[in-house]
Amino acid sequence: MQTVTNMYIFNLALADEMFLTGLPFLIATMTFNYWPFGRLMCKVYMTTTSINQFTSSLLLTVMSADRYVAVCHPISSPRYRTPFIAKFICLTAWTVSALLMVPIYIYANILENGNTISCNIYWPESAFMNGQKAFTLYSFTLGFAIPLVLILLFYFLVICKLRTVGPKNRSKEKKRSHRKVTYLVLTVITVYVICWLPYWITQVYITLLPPRQGQSHLGLIIILLAGCLSYANSAMNPILYAFLSDNFKKSFAKAFTCAARMEVNAQLNAENSVFPPKHTRSGSSKAQLNREQKPRNELEPSTAITLTSRSNIVVSSDKEISFRNGFNKQQTESEPTQV
Repeated sequence: MQTVTNMYIFNLALADEMFLTGLPFLIATMTFNYWPFGRLMCKVYMTTTSINQFTSSLLLTVMSADRYVAVCHPISSPRYRTPFIAKFICLTAWTVSALLMVPIYIYANILENGNTISCNIYWPESAFMNGQKAFTLYSFTLGFAIPLVLILLFYFLVICKLRTVGPKNRSKEKKRSHRKVTYLVLTVITVYVICWLPYWITQVYITLLPPRQGQSHLGLIIILLAGCLSYANSAMNPILYAFLSDNFKKSFAKAFTCAARMEVNAQLNAENSVFPPKHTRSGSSKAQLNREQKPRNELEPSTAITLTSRSNIVVSSDKEISFRNGFNKQQTESEPTQV
């Protein structure tokens, strides 16, 4: 795992899997028709989901920049593409994402209104600013638009470089390696754009347009599909790493094998402490006497003992939908919620 690309992929996979931990909360809320986890978990859920989403965008941008440095500046790239710098960049990405999402932790809260308990982000309102619209544009710009522009710029430069570099300038093996890693990162980024672009389009659409009393059935389906795509991206990325990156597969298998070997050794040590071997150098005096009485020309068989061990969806009664703004499920007997 101690390669620059593998470190970025590992942190991206970690952010994806942590983002998927929000699914049980989403399913439970849609099942019970209200938020049952309390105020603190509401803040934690909203904040961690957004942090993981932002971290994915930042790491994809970093991976694109890393490809640009490796392909377009091969002589100076070893100075910047080191495991220490990669760890520092990953830590910085997580830290920046956490700082950008501080407003969500501050304003995320639950609201109890009769038979309804909702987990939502309640932005402050003023005559000069609408909090919800401001934060949606803030998140879209920093979490999607700017990273996407940088990613496209870096890959445009990388593709231009790969098309202009001939076989005389670089060995075929090294050129093939650069192309393979570049295709891996490009595939991951393409899937990311396909999965997240519909989500942000629907978010901006819902936020900027004036609220309506109802949504059409087709509009409801589109918004739900956009939200599902955002979760599907996090589920697909680890599969892409497994199929497209041989180096990551080998490194992950090696790390997993080492961890399993350490676990087996620990268990064997524990068993040996409970069932010590009978034949040791510090054995009984009787065993030593028997060995001394054997003739020197007789071969002693050795004895060995082998121990084996065993995005947030808000659905109100009038079908007004929002994925970013939290959970809000209305319990009514006369008008059931449609999902």
